[in-house]
Amino acid sequence: MIFATGGRRLVSSGIAALLVLGLFACSRSGINAPPGFQRFQEPNSAFTLVYPDTWTFQNDPGGAVRLSDPADATYQVSVVVSPAPRKDIKDITAFGSPKAVAERFATQVLKKKAPPGAKIEIANPQERKDSKGIPYYSFEVVLASGGKAIHYVYCVSVNGGKVYTLATGSNAIAWLDRREKLYQIVNSFTIN
Repeated sequence: MIFATGGRRLVSSGIAALLVLGLFACSRSGINAPPGFQRFQEPNSAFTLVYPDTWTFQNDPGGAVRLSDPADATYQVSVVVSPAPRKDIKDITAFGSPKAVAERFATQVLKKKAPPGAKIEIANPQERKDSKGIPYYSFEVVLASGGKAIHYVYCVSVNGGKVYTLATGSNAIAWLDRREKLYQIVNSFTIN
């Protein structure tokens, strides 16, 4: 009897493990993704995005969702979810225009992390809305320092008292080849 009970537990544990793996695989399935991409749905269903199908999921100690190219770790996308600074903020428009948000982000966040003397340029600030009417701001930031440049593309939105920040980018050498894919990632980002 002990073996039978233990066997049932082992089978039950195995089934549970398969269900969890199956659910995680479905959250990263290619359903509704353009050719060459997979759809990622955050395990708590907070957001979805598409990413190149050659990329892999990376654990991030800071709690962010990170997907990257195994051949080039700088070619990646990450999403950070943080509390909104105030409870009364309903959406990203409460922070101003896309250009104002991009400028504030560059001066208050990036400038502090950039190397001394780095130049920061903002380009292409824009707004889009998803099918539920949630606004998203996206913008490019070029960070130049020491003769090298990195292009970042950000997408920021607010919903349910949380700020969602997607960041992706590429070094300047590969920017022209990667730009279209990076914008597919940014424009696919939606809060559920």
